[in-house]
Amino acid sequence: MTELVFLQDMLILLALALANAWLFSRLKQSPIIGYLATGMLVGPYGFHLIKGLHEVEVLAEIGVILLLFTIGLEFPFARILRLRRLMLIGGTAQVALSIPLIWAACRFLGLSNGAAWALGMALALSSTAIVLKLLIEQGEMDTIHGRVSLAILLVQDLCVVFFLVLLPFLSEGAGQFSWLAIVNAIGLMGGLSLFVRYLLKPLLRGVLRTSSPELFRLTLLTLVLGTAWVTSLAGFSLALGAFLAGLFLAESDYSHQAMADILPFRDTFLAIFFVSMGMLVDVRMLAHSWHLVLGFLLVLSLLKIGTAGVAALFARCPLRVSLAAGLILFQVGEFSFVLLKQASSLGLVDPQPYQLALSVIAMSMVVTPLLVPRAPALAATIANLLGHKGGKMEAETLERTANLEGHVIIVGYGLSGRNVGGILHEMQIPHLFIELNSESVRNGRRDGEFIVYGDATAPPVLEELGIKRARALVLAVNDPGALSRAIRAGRELNPDLYILARTRYRAELDYLRDLGADEVIPDELEASLQLSSYLLRRFGIAEGRILQHLTQLRRAHYSQLRSPRQGASTEAPTLSVLEGGQVEYQAVPGDSPCLGRTLAEMAFRSRTGAMVLGVLRRERTLYNVSPDFQLEQGDTLILLGNDEEIQRVRQLLHGICSWEKTCE
Repeated sequence: MTELVFLQDMLILLALALANAWLFSRLKQSPIIGYLATGMLVGPYGFHLIKGLHEVEVLAEIGVILLLFTIGLEFPFARILRLRRLMLIGGTAQVALSIPLIWAACRFLGLSNGAAWALGMALALSSTAIVLKLLIEQGEMDTIHGRVSLAILLVQDLCVVFFLVLLPFLSEGAGQFSWLAIVNAIGLMGGLSLFVRYLLKPLLRGVLRTSSPELFRLTLLTLVLGTAWVTSLAGFSLALGAFLAGLFLAESDYSHQAMADILPFRDTFLAIFFVSMGMLVDVRMLAHSWHLVLGFLLVLSLLKIGTAGVAALFARCPLRVSLAAGLILFQVGEFSFVLLKQASSLGLVDPQPYQLALSVIAMSMVVTPLLVPRAPALAATIANLLGHKGGKMEAETLERTANLEGHVIIVGYGLSGRNVGGILHEMQIPHLFIELNSESVRNGRRDGEFIVYGDATAPPVLEELGIKRARALVLAVNDPGALSRAIRAGRELNPDLYILARTRYRAELDYLRDLGADEVIPDELEASLQLSSYLLRRFGIAEGRILQHLTQLRRAHYSQLRSPRQGASTEAPTLSVLEGGQVEYQAVPGDSPCLGRTLAEMAFRSRTGAMVLGVLRRERTLYNVSPDFQLEQGDTLILLGNDEEIQRVRQLLHGICSWEKTCE
């Protein structure tokens, strides 16, 4: 009967979790909120629908183990090095500022020293799961504030491991730990490293040779749970062992497959973990002391916004980006539940502050999906109210921009921006870059580019760049919020400015066009056209027909965005040239009877009807060839004509038709 009771508990738990997750997803909220709500309903402080609390906690512990393992997998040293500056400065500063301030506030409220430090470590963390999900959904993962937030979250996730190790030292039983335990921990890490390098990799290689996905997944689960068990025997947490297993496996060739196979298990057990955390929240205390919960939530949120913002400023980010990062990281994270539970089991935190902290964490997660999507716009508004100009221009930069006229301002020094700048350089058109990433600015200046550090959404910065005298503004950035604000600012400052913008999705075309963009190039559309062109070439479709169809599609998609002052579409001349014909490349055979003859001698145009646009010869393209042009071995003709005319050219070049009559 015990098994049936547990089965009934799990059925109730999973059914309600599914229903709440679906409901909150329909409301465009995170499913995590649904899981927390489920725990509050079924837990001992709610309707007490779950009897086997211990069994649920065991399953939740497995969820934490798998979460730490995947975080270790996501921490290859190459990724850490890419964000090393933001992590070392911004992430470290956020943690170093938050913990002492929360500790001081807890001590002011009369909590013990151990409880204050435990709460400081727990509440300093933010939610990696919720924030990254929201940033990815909004397409802001590659923005400046997205990278800053990611760097701080990575440092916080790394700190969780050290916090789990430090918590026992804050309890009264800390005397049982000694330097010998630390030596044992170092030996454990060394042993795990040797095991992964010399035993695990050959083992996984042999498992993969069996071509059995089930065997590989079973090996992974055994590795994760086994490593967690070994670290627990050494006196450390299960989660620490799982993190170490993922960290050491991240550098192997099997990390991506391991991540793909472990994710379904992790997400399932994590849902149970969040439900179990919701079960710990005393709903009666939350209802009775809601004003205290809201008050502490407001104070804690302001503190975390301030510390994350100051940390981003330490990393030399502009005020707008720093405020956006602070607003994104205001909440308390999922690992805070883990740390608080560990602190409670060690006797560090009394029941009343423990319950109050749990309620604050749950409420901060509920508010997060409401605030994060609005964070960039809210940060820009606050920065403008504070009189922020988006970056102070150097005297040399101001002197150079004062002499520019009819130039192009390129926002963003990524791949798209650099390509545009390279073409403008070849055409000798004056231009400059503006970029918020200080590392990109240094790289650009090292490459000899005229690049300015500043915020292109700030009108004073655009004025200093001479936007009123500029001819065009090119927006090659991935930040949707910054894109819209830059378009609006550029149009207000210079009504005659040509604004060319890049966006990810076609759905944003009308919105950006209404803001004042002249042309909007969606990555989504252009990528699909490129895929189509490669596929058609693979099927042997003539280059001219491919070009014609792609041009027609572009005209159909972009014609609705043309402003009245632009007049006809820029694709119209291309279509008129190709009307009824196609561009085709035709190599001259090595044994062709046409070699050594001129186009006039062959009466090429009158005999075939096709026009020679150019000739590819020895890696050079020769245009405007005259009737006296003589064909040589290795030439490739660039032809314009219909299918019949192209076929006549092939017959002529291969000697199928005679010289005395027109090719048929």
